[in-house]
Amino acid sequence: MEFDIPNWAAAIIELGIGIAITIIIYKLQSRTAKLTEQLLSKISFMTHRMDSLLEQRRLDEHSKKAFECSRIIDHLEYIRKKEEELKEYLTDYISGDRTSEQLKYFIKQNFMPIAKYRIHEVEDATRQLGDKLNDNNLRLDFLSYIEVFLNLSEMVVVDSNPQNDNDLENFIISINLQLRSIQDFLTRFRKELEQTNNSSI
Repeated sequence: MEFDIPNWAAAIIELGIGIAITIIIYKLQSRTAKLTEQLLSKISFMTHRMDSLLEQRRLDEHSKKAFECSRIIDHLEYIRKKEEELKEYLTDYISGDRTSEQLKYFIKQNFMPIAKYRIHEVEDATRQLGDKLNDNNLRLDFLSYIEVFLNLSEMVVVDSNPQNDNDLENFIISINLQLRSIQDFLTRFRKELEQTNNSSI
């Protein structure tokens, strides 16, 4: 004998199955929506964190560049002062106001040690800057200047004696060119510093 389910009972069963399926789908959608919301929240957090890290890195690089440019500027201003003193010493020596012993003492005890220390500091700052300079030629131009500057004082005293007056007069001309180079580098490094300060705002 066949078992027939009355229509109303079948309708209730179908309705129950439909409701159960609807509840399951709703729960799955709810869980999926919750997971999606959590995932989006995590992505948003990671994106914000990454942006913060990139911004901090940018600020750190700008700060480092500003520090190294300032360091170079300070050393260049001191080197300029020392070159002006050397020029004054040479001028006084040529005019007979200073002895060769005073000139040698000034170069070996005052000018050379300070110059070499300052140049070492400037070279280190230049290395620290790496490729952070906006002026692409500044680094190479500056390294060439450093080499010329280091030869500067060694040309004044040869074999422990000052050169003759004509050579020293030419040397004073060379110092004047060096002073112009320093002024040019000061201008260029100040411009780098200004651009860095403006871009970090």
